[in-house]
Amino acid sequence: MVVENKSHSGGFSGLLSRLFRLERMAVYVGIPQGRASRSGAEINNAELLYIHTNGSPVRNIPARPVIEPALKYHKEKVMTQYSKALTAAAEGDKKALNTALIRTGLAGQNAARDWFTNPANNWSPNSPRTIAKKGSSRPLIDTATLRKSIVYVVREE
Repeated sequence: MVVENKSHSGGFSGLLSRLFRLERMAVYVGIPQGRASRSGAEINNAELLYIHTNGSPVRNIPARPVIEPALKYHKEKVMTQYSKALTAAAEGDKKALNTALIRTGLAGQNAARDWFTNPANNWSPNSPRTIAKKGSSRPLIDTATLRKSIVYVVREE
């Protein structure tokens, strides 16, 4: 008696079809529009993160990038989760694929949030004027609103 594993049916073309499903999925880490607003502020969180990522010579703000260097630094953790998505897609396991993509997103979100306090970020320290104004020497952390606004989103494209 032969028992066919339906998740592996379709031969090579079936495998390609299952992998193309993963190709249509995207995991984003950043600040979506729904999380961007800042109560009583002139600019939103996404705009603020953009300014801090690139710096502002006019306002004497050094560049302190977050998302890209954080994901690069934590690449192994993020890719470990993503490799599980690849395996699940190849096996045709939609539930495991969804779980792996969510875990990939969480790994990216946590990496970006961690970056604010990770010494490996090598950010310039706050100026004495900034420290006096905000009462803290921790760059980009005042209320942690910016940090908490960084989330992940899984979308099918």
